Amino acid sequence: MTNAFQPTLLDGSRPTLGMRLWALVAPMPQLFRAGVIASGIGYGLTALLIGARQWALPNYVTATQSVSLWKASVYTGAFMSIVSNIRYQVLSGILEPRIVEPLLTPFPPIVRSAAIFALRWANGLLGSVLAITGMKFCGLQKLK
Repeated sequence: MTNAFQPTLLDGSRPTLGMRLWALVAPMPQLFRAGVIASGIGYGLTALLIGARQWALPNYVTATQSVSLWKASVYTGAFMSIVSNIRYQVLSGILEPRIVEPLLTPFPPIVRSAAIFALRWANGLLGSVLAITGMKFCGLQKLK
């Protein structure tokens, strides 16, 4: 079972509550690891570039305070494993197959594809807003 909201399994039977919960929990370790590694690399490279810029231009002042690499990485890993996981599960298990596809079946496939693209783009945008808002709330991202 790959999605907590899929109506049936491959054999046609209905998933149990335990299977649905496991579909939410199973991807969490991989998502946490991916979030920690990706943000560690991203924030690490950003810190190196800012340091190089400050070395080359001593008068340069950053607009934000330094971010704790460890805390930001753990936050991003937790965010991906919980918030991004749930958003994706809802998107691919409820919104796309049960709302978008039935509404757009009379239209050409390109319309359906464009609608799903727009929905996924909006989901990514929502994820970015939620992640940054959460970082600000937790004190991980501050302006000087």
